[in-house]
Amino acid sequence: MEVAKRKSIFKELLVYKNYSKLLLADFISRFGDSVDSIAYGWMVYLLTGSKLLLGTLFAVNALPGIIFSPFSGVLVDRLSKRKVIIFGDTARGIVVLITGVMFYYNILKPWHLFVFTFFNSTFEALTSPAKGVISTLILPKDMILSGSSFSTSVNSFGELIGMSLAGVIVGTFGISGAIIIDAFTFIISGLIVGFLKIEEVVSKDKEVNIKSYFEDLKEGILYVKGKRIILIYILMAALVNFCLAPLNVLMPAYVKEVLLSGPEVLSILGIGLLLGITTGGMVISQISHKFKKSTLAIMGFLLLGVNYSLISLPGFFNNLFSPIAVATCAYFFIGFGVPLVSTPVRAYILTNPPSNILGRVVSLMSMCTLSAIPLGGALTGVVSQYISTEGMFLAMGICITIIALMPLLDKEFCKE
Repeated sequence: MEVAKRKSIFKELLVYKNYSKLLLADFISRFGDSVDSIAYGWMVYLLTGSKLLLGTLFAVNALPGIIFSPFSGVLVDRLSKRKVIIFGDTARGIVVLITGVMFYYNILKPWHLFVFTFFNSTFEALTSPAKGVISTLILPKDMILSGSSFSTSVNSFGELIGMSLAGVIVGTFGISGAIIIDAFTFIISGLIVGFLKIEEVVSKDKEVNIKSYFEDLKEGILYVKGKRIILIYILMAALVNFCLAPLNVLMPAYVKEVLLSGPEVLSILGIGLLLGITTGGMVISQISHKFKKSTLAIMGFLLLGVNYSLISLPGFFNNLFSPIAVATCAYFFIGFGVPLVSTPVRAYILTNPPSNILGRVVSLMSMCTLSAIPLGGALTGVVSQYISTEGMFLAMGICITIIALMPLLDKEFCKE
């Protein structure tokens, strides 16, 4: 079937039963993540009473993804992707379940949190490349872009529902109950992946030892280094995470100091962002075949840059619109721009490298994009001591807009 003749991308995607199962597994997992993000953070603060430990735990959570992602890519290229996901999701579910049970019985100590967080993030670093690669085994190459964007929407919708119900779940089952529910979402996700029926070619032509392992890792690094377009896309994905870090770090200060509001507006902005991501993913999955990947990515960057700058200027709209309404709209369009950037990046990375090296390429991209988050957060913490929150947002918005135009100078990139 020709791409141009497609009438309903959604219906075409859902014809692939394996894709539908994977979509359901990811939806359930993301729902649990949203519930956990609220319950776990509150549990940590109750247990420690320390904002410093909250920040340190956030850093520990990011470390395994940065350290182990390249190595997990080698394993994913050698092992069954389906089995890696089943193992990783089940292991994460068990770790979270132990955490919830120990908190319920008042035997959880702060040092336990660091150990459990490290193990949980390590298992996530293992499964992340496998989850990225497995879509190439269940969808035709020309549908990966649409499938990826639709998955982004469904996952964001799961997060939105989880965030909306988190308060009710915590109020009904308590913090430990909410964490245990998240644990079972991981286990259920792993079980669903177990029902996938896919043919995998697992490489067994190399002896498994440290030397061959590092040879495989080197091969992946050299491949990425030699592909300029892949480097550009990885850089773009990393820059999105880096530039969006101030939104996460300074959002409470922005709401309190600029919008002169409380936690309820913080929630409204978060919902606006998720709705934007959900809507953007839906729209892109329908129109992606009409545009080049490079065009979508640049459009997304421009949308991010303009609206990032806009949220720094709510006071200018006092006489026309509510500053909160302006900020919420800007957050929505920032969210809309995220899949415009991330989906073409993901689609190009998944469809161009050879299948036997794909896990390593995906894991290297994951390492670079994850590294950008703490770097952006650290820079935000330092710079925010010298400039206002509005000034930080405006500067980041201008930087993103300028960065969006730079790839236009690369003719090879613009052909994609």
